[in-house]
Amino acid sequence: MQNLLFYIAYALIRLVSVLPFWLVYRLSDFIYFILYYIIGYRKEVTKSNIRTAFPHFDEKEVTRIAKASTRHFCDIFIEMMKSLHISKEEMHKRFTCTNAEMVNAFAKADKSIVALFGHAGSYEWSMVLDEVLHFNVYAIYKPIKNKKFNQLITDIRKKFGSTMVPMRHATRVMSEKADNERCLFALVADQAPKRARSQYFTNFFNKPSAVFRGGERIAAEHGLPVFFLAIKKIKRGYYETTFHKITDDASKEPEWLVTDKFFSLLEDQIKMQPEYYLWSHKRWKTSLQDVKRDVELSPSIQR
Repeated sequence: MQNLLFYIAYALIRLVSVLPFWLVYRLSDFIYFILYYIIGYRKEVTKSNIRTAFPHFDEKEVTRIAKASTRHFCDIFIEMMKSLHISKEEMHKRFTCTNAEMVNAFAKADKSIVALFGHAGSYEWSMVLDEVLHFNVYAIYKPIKNKKFNQLITDIRKKFGSTMVPMRHATRVMSEKADNERCLFALVADQAPKRARSQYFTNFFNKPSAVFRGGERIAAEHGLPVFFLAIKKIKRGYYETTFHKITDDASKEPEWLVTDKFFSLLEDQIKMQPEYYLWSHKRWKTSLQDVKRDVELSPSIQR
């Protein structure tokens, strides 16, 4: 049954990938209508997260952002499908970088770097930057359970040259490659760990938030520079990215600086375009009171 569903889905993805963009976005509008108004996909989770992040927003504004965020989520999904058939030239017009030369200076010096970004803007299309970055790009990702769908998604994501690395192998691969290749390790770093794995908490929108610290720790172990990649939506189907340096050498920074600075920069990006963040995932699903093990708190959390 799963195989049948996969082949049906694959045929639909192939069909969508060859459609013109104007029609692709009409399809996205239809999916949005179904998800938001009929299914109500994570509507209350989305609104609850927005209220937590922006307690001063009234319900009208919360609803507006929830609708826009769901519509953007549909765009991201359909754009990922479209990228199966999109040309490099088209992608470079739609997804640009303002300062690739800043990080390429490290590649010229044979130095690996870590690039952190969040579920904001077009995190799926960030793969196109492989074409303008002079590194071997290793993208850390969380596999999905269905092996055929997982392979399809990873094939799409590595179209422009990235090597996809499952999260469970990230520490090993980063440790093996960091000192031996000219690497860029790309991590979507705002994922929330499950309750059983929650140990580290930082401040995110004035609330303790369980986080992963793997990117910071590997960067510190190997003395790597760390950057935040901001992704701005210009208009539908067009994005602009900018690298912001967090540190030249993570090993010389105090603990938590890299993680805290990442979340601070991500907050700034979200505040500028709150409708383009993935509010539907449960960012604050684990509280300090939920954790039964010893926890480590960022200095940004008032004790």
